[in-house]
Amino acid sequence: MRPASARRILTCHVDDPNGDVPTLMQSALKALRKSPELQAEYEKQSRIDASLRTAFKDAEVPDDALSGFAAQVVAIPTRHFNPRDPAIISVIIGFVLLIFVLTWDFLGRPASFPPDGLEVAEAILDAENSAFQPVSVPAEELEDWFVLKGFDGFKTPPFLLGGKVDSAGILEFEKQPLAVVGLPALNAQLAVFSAAPWNIVIPDGEWRTAQIDPEYAIALSREKGMCFLVIFQGTEAGVRTILKGDAR
Repeated sequence: MRPASARRILTCHVDDPNGDVPTLMQSALKALRKSPELQAEYEKQSRIDASLRTAFKDAEVPDDALSGFAAQVVAIPTRHFNPRDPAIISVIIGFVLLIFVLTWDFLGRPASFPPDGLEVAEAILDAENSAFQPVSVPAEELEDWFVLKGFDGFKTPPFLLGGKVDSAGILEFEKQPLAVVGLPALNAQLAVFSAAPWNIVIPDGEWRTAQIDPEYAIALSREKGMCFLVIFQGTEAGVRTILKGDAR
């Protein structure tokens, strides 16, 4: 995860030593190693959170305040159910909307962009240029090139067949190899890697797209145990055009 993305997540997070750390938060914490400035900001905020926990840990609500609250609750008049009451209608509408949002979230979650794929894309964008070497061959001839370099399983998606590449290399992320090629005509990069080490759940042949920042959009698919990641410098609509084979 890039420091800019990690900063947005860490800003909204409150450190809780007794709670589970969400997966997205774990990724943001890993990004601290890439930015000393961000590390310092997070450590400062963590100290503030720890001080607040210490200050309010033993705080007690006075008994008279609790009694006052209880008395006010008891004093609230009992309301008879009236289906035409605006308050009741508002509650019903709110409940229906809540069910709709939860259903959408539950059903839409499988169709969201896999977080592990996002981390791989950010690792490639953060890679040094020295990790790649010039290559001038059609994309479909790169399988043998990568086999000689020690990477087995490189394939080229059909919509990229015939496209020229200008660079190629094998990166390592989380101790896993990533075969990456540059596609200058498409203003994009293609990465191929094994799906086994990652939690990337996508039906074979289906593509997921996302706009990861104002500058880059990505598309991810998997087939027969291999993942295909397209990193496009542009918009999500642009990367979808590439998937359709209309970009050349």
